[in-house]
Amino acid sequence: MTSLNTIDKIIEYGQRSSSGKLIISDYNVHGVTTRLITDSTKVSQAVDGLLDGFKTEAAIEDPAIEFSIFSRDELDGGLDAPEGTPLLYDWDAVKILHAGDRRYLQLDRRGRVSADLSQSRAAGFVLRESLDYAWLISHQVFYPLWGQMMKEHGLYPFHAAGLTRSGSAFLFPGRSGSGKSTLSLELVGSGYGFLSDDTVFLRESNEVVDALSFPEEINVTDETRKLIPELDKVKKFNIDTFRQKSSFAIESLFPACQQDSGVPSIIMFPEVTGSDSTAFLPMTRTEALAFSMRFGFFFIDPSTTGRHFEILSLLVKQAQCYRLMTGTNREEWRRMVTSLLDGS
Repeated sequence: MTSLNTIDKIIEYGQRSSSGKLIISDYNVHGVTTRLITDSTKVSQAVDGLLDGFKTEAAIEDPAIEFSIFSRDELDGGLDAPEGTPLLYDWDAVKILHAGDRRYLQLDRRGRVSADLSQSRAAGFVLRESLDYAWLISHQVFYPLWGQMMKEHGLYPFHAAGLTRSGSAFLFPGRSGSGKSTLSLELVGSGYGFLSDDTVFLRESNEVVDALSFPEEINVTDETRKLIPELDKVKKFNIDTFRQKSSFAIESLFPACQQDSGVPSIIMFPEVTGSDSTAFLPMTRTEALAFSMRFGFFFIDPSTTGRHFEILSLLVKQAQCYRLMTGTNREEWRRMVTSLLDGS
């Protein structure tokens, strides 16, 4: 078939070849509205899980972002980016290509999504054989281009855990395995409010950066479950066979812990070490900015990179920044972290 060169053509093709009735869901994420259109209950459930707490009961008349995902038994060549389209980002199975305002996401042989950033619209397809993997749908098919469109509307994702107390936010930027989830659970258990254990959104107003909640379920490995005995109180874990992790809603363990936002005053970049002891290393703003850029989701679009850089610059200017070298002595690092956060 010929290339589907507009979002409308992809949607028309998807609706025409749809296997069932369309499901429409609306979300309001800190004032930026999104509509999901899909023919798959499993796609709807996967995105619901990602945007838990932001779903609206009433339909939104004119959503800021529209995202359509259709299921198919096989993907044909008409869904690929035009030949010669430059590669923008390569993340193992996920590749993103770009041409003008158009972005093309390719998830190996399992998914294709195209976005028009000027319209804040995206549409694509995923193989039905992959629909049982909710994380693949939510984080590899939906999130990359949706996150870029959120940036177009002033909300900038930052790969960090976020906690709050008395209006202040404390951010822990880090990759998977750096201890963000463990820190989140420990601190929420000590009375801190919860923004997220993996991603917060940054929004700037009058040169002050706020951190906004994005409360996905917390993902933990079997090792973390053994490390934190309190997790035995969780009544239901959702098993993610795709990533070999278990997830749960933090409010099932700590009711009413969820907070909407906070102004970041301390940023700690955690790193798990083999040492027994925990240490803090103060960072200059230049060092903190360099580290922050690793976790700012810059890769999708050059058009927002300058603004994203400005926001991260303001963020490290308004906050105290540290490297957190986390030791194996749980009681020591919990005491040291809470002492620093409490200003003692």
